Amino acid sequence: MRVQTYTTLIEMGKAAADTGAAAIKEALEKRGWANIILATGTSQYQTLNALVEHTEIPWEKVYMFHLDEYIGLSADHPASFRKYLTER
Repeated sequence: MRVQTYTTLIEMGKAAADTGAAAIKEALEKRGWANIILATGTSQYQTLNALVEHTEIPWEKVYMFHLDEYIGLSADHPASFRKYLTER
């Protein structure tokens, strides 16, 4: 296992996003589409913010699934992770 350390959460999020973006681009080159699974919550803010900065990725060819949601919570509820991801 390779362990990496970072001085700030922003640096760590960017590194994770860059790694993810590279994997997404590889999948797009091989198949023309990519499936990704993302976690939500405050621990992911920096990664998600940095990931969407990769404007070279044709996001319409990326299918995203998220790991978290509250059972029975509507997509427009302020605490909904679907709402959070849709808005961002």
